[in-house]
Amino acid sequence: MTNRIYAITGGIGSGKSTVCKIIKDLGYQVFSADEVYKELLLSPEFVKSIYNALSITDADYNTFDTKLVSSKVFENKELLKKLNDTTHPKIMQALIEKSKKVKGVCFNEVPLLFESGLQNLYDGVIVVKRDFSLREKDVIKRDNISKEEFFKRVNNQFDYQNIDNTHTVITNDGDFNELEIKVKAVLSEIIKG
Repeated sequence: MTNRIYAITGGIGSGKSTVCKIIKDLGYQVFSADEVYKELLLSPEFVKSIYNALSITDADYNTFDTKLVSSKVFENKELLKKLNDTTHPKIMQALIEKSKKVKGVCFNEVPLLFESGLQNLYDGVIVVKRDFSLREKDVIKRDNISKEEFFKRVNNQFDYQNIDNTHTVITNDGDFNELEIKVKAVLSEIIKG
């Protein structure tokens, strides 16, 4: 059985994690870029590479100081780019290595897939789309952030509304049961393919 890896992506609040949970509950392997990142942060070498990229000196490489790094990259696009350029290749490498060990079809939740230009690493891409006003309302409530903060996050993301038709799109515009039906339909197409 050949190994095929599909990316799942979409804007903040689109329902990527819910789609991944449905796929996982159906018995497929799903790996998350965020989970891989958390695992890598346990490595002093990985933490050191981040601190070096951000010119953080006199820091303990055995523990990752989230607040310190956040304060450095917040409102500083140049340092944020340095952080992403340092971490993304390592996260993606670990994610793909994990996925290649799976026999059959495997899925990766990758929030910044198009922003990083990494869509070609995958056999296919599933884009989760959702009405903007619902995303806004849910993310503000979920993350306890202001409307301004929500728009800052959205403005740093790829515009999924104009995604081309070479990718599979799941429109998350109903309740959980409707979403589950759509996910199952996409899965059956992928398994056939």
